[in-house]
Amino acid sequence: MFKHFIISLSIFLISCQPINLTAQDVTNLEKEVLLSFQKLVSASKDRDLEIYFSLIDQQKFTGLKADGSNWNSFDDLKSDVTSGFSLIDSVKELKFPNIKVTIIDSNTAILVNEYLQVVELKDGIQLSMKGGGTQVWSKSSGNWLLVSISASLSP
Repeated sequence: MFKHFIISLSIFLISCQPINLTAQDVTNLEKEVLLSFQKLVSASKDRDLEIYFSLIDQQKFTGLKADGSNWNSFDDLKSDVTSGFSLIDSVKELKFPNIKVTIIDSNTAILVNEYLQVVELKDGIQLSMKGGGTQVWSKSSGNWLLVSISASLSP
């Protein structure tokens, strides 16, 4: 009986080990995550809520706002993004001069970025912002979706 326990335990431990990814696997996964990130950026520039929200895991999302408070659910984020997009007349500039993707495993990645953004509000005021962010992406049903965002603003 002890022998069966050891064999079962060994099989369990082996199955819990992360699958080793080749360098090519990592490169391909990085490209997939960056493609999803670019879709998010395009949706932000266009203020396209449908595409923007389609890139977020609505069941698992949580995040940290730049002011230090939380988004405890997708609905919290949706409310903020919807109201923010409604104030913007146009996105004049949205650049990401520094992006780094780290692949954790074949279904999890972390993307960190620095950004520069200039928007014109509907009242004609232009706002310039810069900062950074951390995004956790999870591959679910073949699609990379955001499960968490942490944002920061630079002075």
